[in-house]
Formats: sequence, structure tokens, C-alpha cells
Amino acid sequence: MKKISNIIKHYFNKNLWIIYILGFVLSLVGSFQVYHGRYDSILKEISVISVSVLKLFLFVPIEGFIKENPLAYELATWVAPMSTLLATFSVFNKSYTAIKLKLTHFHKEHIIVMGYNDYSLSFMKNYIGLKNKKKILCVLTERTQENDIKALNKLGIITSHIDYMSGLNDENIRVSSEYNFASVNTIICFEDEPKNYGYLKLISELISKGKNKKEKTINVYVNTVNKYIKNIVQHKMDEIKIFDIKYFNIYDLIAYNLVNLKKFKLYETSGLKKEYFSFDDFSNSIGTPNILLIGFKNCGKSLFELAVNQTTINAKENMKITIVDRKISNIIEEYKATIRELKKVANIELIDGDINHITTQNKIRENHRKNPFTAVLFSTKNCAESLIFMDLLGEEIFKNVNTAVFCENIWENKPLIESIILKYPNITIFGELIDVLNFESITNEPLEIKAKEFNAYYNKISEKILNNPEQNISIEEQWSSLSNIKKDSSRNQCMHQNVKEVLLEKIAQIEGFSSVEELLNTWKAMIDSVSTKEQINIIEKNSAMNYMSALEHKRWNNFYYMKNFVYSEKKDEVNCTHNSLIDDWDEFLCSDKREQVIYDFISVLSVK
Repeated sequence: MKKISNIIKHYFNKNLWIIYILGFVLSLVGSFQVYHGRYDSILKEISVISVSVLKLFLFVPIEGFIKENPLAYELATWVAPMSTLLATFSVFNKSYTAIKLKLTHFHKEHIIVMGYNDYSLSFMKNYIGLKNKKKILCVLTERTQENDIKALNKLGIITSHIDYMSGLNDENIRVSSEYNFASVNTIICFEDEPKNYGYLKLISELISKGKNKKEKTINVYVNTVNKYIKNIVQHKMDEIKIFDIKYFNIYDLIAYNLVNLKKFKLYETSGLKKEYFSFDDFSNSIGTPNILLIGFKNCGKSLFELAVNQTTINAKENMKITIVDRKISNIIEEYKATIRELKKVANIELIDGDINHITTQNKIRENHRKNPFTAVLFSTKNCAESLIFMDLLGEEIFKNVNTAVFCENIWENKPLIESIILKYPNITIFGELIDVLNFESITNEPLEIKAKEFNAYYNKISEKILNNPEQNISIEEQWSSLSNIKKDSSRNQCMHQNVKEVLLEKIAQIEGFSSVEELLNTWKAMIDSVSTKEQINIIEKNSAMNYMSALEHKRWNNFYYMKNFVYSEKKDEVNCTHNSLIDDWDEFLCSDKREQVIYDFISVLSVK
């Protein structure tokens, strides 16, 4: 009903000019019919007709309502004053909106959105459509255009300005107090990097200076584009105690949504047989994902980074990936500058060229014949080009391979998409911005809740296995004590649990267990009440336990390599070094870090 009301309101406001013109025409024609010919002087007649038209618009027709008049005049006595009312409301509407927004922020809870751009505008429009929503306070810079502010106010969004160049001056303190920054629970920042971090720092200080100092932590979600900058500054941002900062990237959210679709898989895990009992047997029988990635800008990088985590199924072998793009060699060289150990996380082959060129297409066909792709990912913004390329290459690749095509606006390409799907029904279309520029996706509460629960469960298992004293603190407190990089690590670890579960199901079948839970309970019992040294000896001798521990260690290494960490004797998050980044599992078992194996195994035991 509300939707119908909004549609009617939209078209009514859009066509108000028709009522204004109709009122004027009826007044003029009606007055002419009443007064034409009554006066000898033409000037007198024009004067009377003009006054009559004016009085009709002012609710005081000269002829009154009782006297019988021509139809045009009778209609004008209603339409003209209605036009006046509508015009009056239109004139005062801006003032009304301003007053309403001014009053709103005194008594309504609100969230803060920082920045005005296409992303923030789409997010705010989506948020406005939610039920039981809070009001939005959009904090803008002094440079924001007046027309943009008016557009936001028209949507019912409160706006305020902060002069970030002036820091903690009296005016900024007044604005933060007037708009009650300290009352918010959520801040979502869409400002450009790296100034967004400086802006957030100032907002935190303005809140701290407020009279009602914040006791509980504010959830802050920061849109990042350059992850290298984020990795540099996040340690300083962690020092803002009143903020619980979570970083998000639009294309990471898109990639995350794709890999969580049940119908799309990056690979199919090969089966295991009872005779496979050695570490090498496990590795050889499971196989290795082999992915074709078309495009490596924006979404392509996010798909690659997520695939590194989600395709870690082989403890000995890296994921294989063929990346196709124009000038890909240059793009990868720039990428390597921010991820120094890139060669350790994936076996990458580059095809430098345009997918519309026959030489590029032949090279892709050749690679597929040698080693069939387990999945194909299109990440270029030109969805139509991707679909046409699929049709050109034909059934040889796309008939039996899971394929995902990036498309920011499905409606623009729907006829072409539906036509291609008739040929290749295994295509998944993903990437609509409307699906990720919303509160649920950005806050990603399901993953956040899982990560917090996983972290607490991991700690609980650790206490039991290692005989550590029990932590008498809440799940939230355990989570808050982690640095941002450790929170990211827990999120990635949590996402990988589904991958481990698939392998554990196969191991459970081999070893005659009815469920993964029964298998894990047996493993827990095997290492219960013995020393850490003996626990690791037991893990090392059991090929399945050993393999799963090695797999988690490889996944953990990959995570830190993708954060630009390198091996060093000294562990230092700020300088991106860690002393457990040993790739060879046998070497790791023989090193002075041998006792760390138990933490990899605890992650396996934490699978629910």
C-alpha cells in the first residue's frame, strides 16, 4: 500500500504544472466570459478581467459562489485556489523539511554515514527502505555541493558538516554536540582513502570530548579500496578504543556472496579410498583446484584473494590459476609489490591479451585440454563481452565447468544472459551492487557472529587440550581483545571450516565413523590428558590428523602471505613479519616451532 502511495505521490508532484496552467486558463477564460462586453473602455475590461483572475487565485472571486456563472468560471473558483495552496506548500516544503530534520535529530536514534558518493548514496537509499530503521545522519565535508545536500534532505536524511581541516575547533565540537554524535552505535564510512582514516580519528576525538561520553563501543565499518594502505594504518586505528572497526571492500563482499552460493563451487573434491593412508596419498587423491580468471582489476583481485583461502584443500600443492587480461604482466608486477610472497600462495599462469582475440582464445583452449579448469570466473565489468566470449569458445569449456559471470546490473543484460543460459545452464550471474550496498551485507553479521563463536570455541578447545585455566570472559570480550589482523584471520578460518568439513566427512567414511562429530570426538579423546609433546607425536603418526593439521597450517600461511607478511625470526604485526611462516610441513615439524602444530590441529577440532 505504501508503495502505491509513493507512486501516486511521485506522479502527482511531477505533474503539478498541469494544475497551475489549468487554473490560470480556466480563470482567464471564465473571467473573459463574465466581463467581456460590459465596459466601453477596453482598458477597463482588461483591468477587471486581470483583477478577477487574481482574486480567483486568492480565494475571493468577485462574482461570489451564489451567483450562476459560466462553467469555466465555476471550475476556476475551485482549481485556481487549489493551485495557490499547492504552490504555497511547494514554496514552504523546503523549510518544512529543514525544520523536520532539525527536530528529528533531537529525539531519534541515528546511524552516521560519512561521505557522499555513488556508493554511499546507494547504501542510504537501500537503508531508507528498511523497516524499523534508524534515522541517517550523513556527515559531509565543507566541499559538498548544495544541490547534493538538498537531494539528501529530500530523502529525509539529516546532514551536518565537519571542517576536517580545522580539527578540534569550537565549531566542530558544537556540531558533534548538536547532532549528538556520542549517541550513535554505528558509523559507516565511504570517504576516500587515506583521508577516511584521518576523518574517523577526528570523529572519535569529537565523540570523546562530548558531555555524554560513550561507555560501549561503536561499530565502525570502513570502505577500503587500497588494502595496502589499510594494512599500514590499521594498527594505529586499533588504538581508538571507542571504535570496533571492521573494514569492507565492495568487491570482497561480491566475491563472498558468490562463494557462499550453494549452486556454485570452485572445485569438486575427489574421493578418498580406504587404501589411502599416507600423507602423500591424501594429497595426490584430493587433487588441486585449477581456475580460469578473466580480468584482474577490482573484482578480479577480490575473487583471487578469496579463492586462495577457499581452495586450500591440498596440503602440498598450491591452487593453479590462469589469469587473462590486457597487460596482465604489468598488473601482476604492481600486485606483487604489495604481496611479496605471492608465488607461495598460488601457481599463476598469465595470458596477456584480449579475450576477443583468436590467439587468446586458442591459448585458453590449449590450457583446458592439458589440465581441465575446475571453475571459470569472469570479473570484467563488460558483462556482454564476457557472455559473447563464452559463446565463441563454446561447449568445450563451458558445458561442464562451473562458470560465474560478473554483472553489476543484470537488467541491462537480461535478454543476453537468458539466451546464453539456455546453452549453458551451469552459469551463475553475480555482482549486482544493490545486493551488497545494504546494511546486512556491509555489517555481514552472519559471518561476524560465526567468527566470534568460532574464536570462543577455539579458545575453549585450547583450554581443554592444553590444560590452560578457563577464561571467565564473554564471547564479545574475547573478540574485542584481538587485533584487527587476528579478527580477519578468525573470519578466514571460519570461512574455511566448510572446506575442512567436506574433507572430514570423507575421512569419517573411510575410518568407519557415522559423522564428523564422532570422528572429532575420537581425535579429541586420543590427545586428551597427555603432554603437548605427546599430543603432537600422536598427530604426526596419524595420517589423517597430520594431513588436516598441515592443511590448516598452509591456509594460515596463505592468509598471512596475502597480508604481505614474510618469514622472520621476530614476530611483528606492524612490520609484517612472523616466525611461524614455514612452508614445508616436515621442516615445520622438525623446527623449534613444532609445538605450534597443536594450534593448527585445534582449528580442525573446532569444526562444527
